[in-house]
Amino acid sequence: MHISCRPVLCGLLITACLTACSNEEQKTVRSAPKAALVTVTEARLLDVPSNIEAVGTVEASATVTIVSRVSGELMEVLVREGQYVKKDDLLFVIDKKPAEIALHQVLAQLESDKAKLVKAEQDLARSQKLTSGGFTSAAQNDEARVEAIGYRAAVKVDEAAVEQARLNLSYCEIRAPMDGRAGIIQVDRGNIVTAHTQPLLIIDETAPVDVTFSVPERYLPELRGQASESSLRVTARTKDNKESEGELTFIGNVDSTTGTVPLKARFNNADGSMWPGEYTRITLRLRLLKNVVTVPSRAVTIGPDGTFVYVVGDDMKARYRLVSTSVENNGIRVVTEGLNAGEKVVMEGHVRLADGIDVRFPESHTAQDKDSNSDGAAS
Repeated sequence: MHISCRPVLCGLLITACLTACSNEEQKTVRSAPKAALVTVTEARLLDVPSNIEAVGTVEASATVTIVSRVSGELMEVLVREGQYVKKDDLLFVIDKKPAEIALHQVLAQLESDKAKLVKAEQDLARSQKLTSGGFTSAAQNDEARVEAIGYRAAVKVDEAAVEQARLNLSYCEIRAPMDGRAGIIQVDRGNIVTAHTQPLLIIDETAPVDVTFSVPERYLPELRGQASESSLRVTARTKDNKESEGELTFIGNVDSTTGTVPLKARFNNADGSMWPGEYTRITLRLRLLKNVVTVPSRAVTIGPDGTFVYVVGDDMKARYRLVSTSVENNGIRVVTEGLNAGEKVVMEGHVRLADGIDVRFPESHTAQDKDSNSDGAAS
């Protein structure tokens, strides 16, 4: 019995061809590039404030070093360290006895010279009568006039000495020259203080306070222009995230060594949240940019040719596009050139992109996964 092998060989050849074609198709499917998964957002028109961020140092708006104007024993200390004092509050008392004695001495001298002046004026009046009657000479009359004038001057000198003595007596009570917070008391009660040389206390005015900070000199023209038109508002944020509103009060000269401009702003600090010496984050508002094209800051990337974004059109392809940007505020970047409102830009997934690459969004990716799962279950 003869069995032909030709049909069997034909069948094997057909099967091999089908298998090879199937493998080629699978290779083609595997080699086809998969669309990059990205998230996108639309460029929007917003009003964006143009701000300058900096770090500032809080300073007392005024600092006064208290010294005694008279020498003597420190008899009383009526202030506590760290105490908030009001203007004219009594802080220290110096021994008053020497000043009181000096005042009594000049008062006595004044009374003596006043009495001598009365007698000298009476003598002058008598001398003038006698001279007019020819009973005394003109020289004697002149001597009486000179004596009267001398005592008048002596009385004025005594009156000035009395005022000075009373002033010295008032200096024995040292009062606060302004509202503020008392620092460390540097001299204890019972010590001898020397006039005009020995500091007793430092008072810092903390309501209001000043904050000093610096910004790059490129902002100087805009700062000067804005400050001449209206007051510039400044926001300070302390370490405990409390915000205070203030006003720019000073623009300094450019520091040639650092290329920065020193600035100063004043804050009311009525609640005492800002403390002299601490650092605070400063936001200086220059102007409000109205109706400008904006995108999230993370959508903007810097490349060798400059700043760029990837724009996704209806064809689901990422297009490389150079853009110009300016202000950034709270994660939002203003785009001045290269982008229109309403266009979709890639916000996440830049590392997988190049110009013209197909992209897909997370929603379509989820739908594809669901479809593939259902196909697998059906098979």
